[in-house]
Amino acid sequence: MKKLLLVWKDFETRTRYVVGNLTYDNKTYFFKYINPELSDAQKQGFTCYPGFEDLTKVYESKELFPNISSRLPNKNRDDYLEILNYYNLNSSNDEYEILTRTKGRLLTDTFEFVPPFDKNKIEFEIAGTRYSEEIEKYLKEIKPNTKLVLEPTTYKDEPAIKVYGILSKKVFLGYVPRYYAKEIYEQLEKKVNYSAMIKDVKFESLINDEHIAANVKLLFS
Repeated sequence: MKKLLLVWKDFETRTRYVVGNLTYDNKTYFFKYINPELSDAQKQGFTCYPGFEDLTKVYESKELFPNISSRLPNKNRDDYLEILNYYNLNSSNDEYEILTRTKGRLLTDTFEFVPPFDKNKIEFEIAGTRYSEEIEKYLKEIKPNTKLVLEPTTYKDEPAIKVYGILSKKVFLGYVPRYYAKEIYEQLEKKVNYSAMIKDVKFESLINDEHIAANVKLLFS
């Protein structure tokens, strides 16, 4: 069973909440809302994902739901192949693979689809790079294979992880996304060995509200 988490980001606080599950068994797609973060998101103004108005229903479809597939790059765009190339995709990738890589992000809302936490395969984009006061100064040093250090902390009484780049000096780059912070925090508290490095970095992201789009690859022992 393949699974993606539906994440909603509060436009005001920029806090991300996991509000739903999209699963696929290679025959049927299923969508349902999940707690406890759904309730937390509702307190911050979340109502529903467009097209999935019933918060108690399990939605089913033999095809990728139209209200989700519409978030994928339009094949009729002149730059469609360039967009696929940007995300390290090609024309042989199916809709689920394209959704996984692009996260289904749009400029018009703050939803995204992300893989659930998997200790054996973790990749994420550094969040909150806009909070770094030094990142602009060291942009030329932020490259693939840059070694990273993760430091546990808390934010509003929740686990949080700061991300530092080992450049010509140790530079604060941002944070692990909230939807992975708790699980990674638990691993770090156990003193589990890890390796973290930048997989790739884009300074002109197609859809991103950060200074940079730095994809991190994280490996635990």
